[in-house]
Amino acid sequence: MRDRATPELDPPGAGIPGYERQVIGAGLRAAANFLSKDRLTELFRAEAEEAMALARGIDEDQGRRRVLVGRLFGMEDSSRDWSIYMTLEHLVIVNSAIAATLPRLFSGLEVSDTVRVQDFKPVPEAGPEQLEDLANIVERYTDMVDKLGNLRAGIRYTHPWFGELSAAQWHALAAVHNSVHRRQVKRIMRAL
Repeated sequence: MRDRATPELDPPGAGIPGYERQVIGAGLRAAANFLSKDRLTELFRAEAEEAMALARGIDEDQGRRRVLVGRLFGMEDSSRDWSIYMTLEHLVIVNSAIAATLPRLFSGLEVSDTVRVQDFKPVPEAGPEQLEDLANIVERYTDMVDKLGNLRAGIRYTHPWFGELSAAQWHALAAVHNSVHRRQVKRIMRAL
């Protein structure tokens, strides 16, 4: 369900502008170097919990309504026309993938799959079940990260926008990613 006709958006996987890639990539590396693993976990959790709290304050019809918002720094153009539930589902998909990747990197095990941004998009049918799904992955993710040692150890895995990232840098990305889409949820709510 859409509020208005959608203009032509870039296709999924088109990426973000080069300067945003550079700024965010440098920020991820700095965050991983200067913030503790626990502080990044706190930020990861806080951003996800705020997105869920916002979503709990709406009814199902509002949660399913796709709303075109302005593009946020670090957000792909094709992601601007989502519902709140689609945004939460995207967080579930991405956080689940990062949660599966971190232990491998920490242990020095190669990750054979190539990250393709277009493979991490939600479905338009996403519904209120995403609240529980996101709460569950936030718990699993934070428990898993807590059990891992120094995430700065291990090997690197390539992100298509930010290049080779260590486990600590992927952890920083998870926190930043939650923040971007929490802000998207706020914009959608303002437009409802």
